[in-house]
Amino acid sequence: MIMMKYFTGSSNVLATLLGLGQTKIDPEILTTAMAAAGIIQGGLFMFTPNLSRKMWGIQDDSIYTLAHLEYVGASILSMGVTCFCLFVLKLEETHKTVGWTLVVWAVENSLALLKQYPAKAGGDPTLQILWLFLMLETIRACFMSAAYTYPHAVMAIYSLAALNGILAAVKPRLSANMYGYREVELNDDQLSTLRCFGYESLAMSVFILGLLNDIQAHTALGLTSMVITAHCAHALVGKVFNATYGNFGSLLFYLWMIFHASYAANLLATKEVGYFMGGVIAIVTTLKLPFLFEYPQIAEEELLSKNSWWWKEVHMGI
Repeated sequence: MIMMKYFTGSSNVLATLLGLGQTKIDPEILTTAMAAAGIIQGGLFMFTPNLSRKMWGIQDDSIYTLAHLEYVGASILSMGVTCFCLFVLKLEETHKTVGWTLVVWAVENSLALLKQYPAKAGGDPTLQILWLFLMLETIRACFMSAAYTYPHAVMAIYSLAALNGILAAVKPRLSANMYGYREVELNDDQLSTLRCFGYESLAMSVFILGLLNDIQAHTALGLTSMVITAHCAHALVGKVFNATYGNFGSLLFYLWMIFHASYAANLLATKEVGYFMGGVIAIVTTLKLPFLFEYPQIAEEELLSKNSWWWKEVHMGI
């Protein structure tokens, strides 16, 4: 009876998190929490990358990894700032919200260039300088409310950022080459961090492009959370090279995935999205829990091998 009550209570909580239960989560609570989480987590990554590296169990402490953890932080912090402007301050002028979002990126790019990150890591700063120039020009258009320049400039820079994010998430080695790291042999931690930046950059771009295309703010944020859920799921069960995230880092990814899956389900508010997000959580939990959240990810041939310890455990009772 106690177990029945436990499972019933757990299923009710999960149904609420996925927007499938009778109890609905207030969108105002969701958006305020997202603003706080984005500002806190993004700030930690951007301003204390070495602490974040240790917290997530990343072994590599190279300039390249630390720089890209800062870029990940800038993406998350800019999302937090956007949510704060839209849902807490309730700014009606979208151009000012986008302007403050870009200020975060301009600060990070300026700091990276001042610290000579690209040169010290073996890359070429040319593209980063070009990004900074585009950001400063777009910020000027946003705060001057230039009726013609503003929407076109923002659409251009975030479309480029989305493409850049997709490339980094799907083909991180190619993305690294594009930024001048052709002669640098990047290790798995570095490539994994670059892929993480790609996903977060894509998520932020989806949010802003949604707003520019007159998609309702809650819906745009829900779509953004779907991208981040995909990122976490990929990191947990995909072949993300041989990344050295530890148990705690894997647990953080798992909790972050549930957090964003819940946001996507509740903000998009359709049963289809709720069931889909529930399916993602179920698949990741089934594949990941047997390995106690341990990295590196198990290769497919190891998963299917009858000589693996888990196969013997499950099928032979050893």
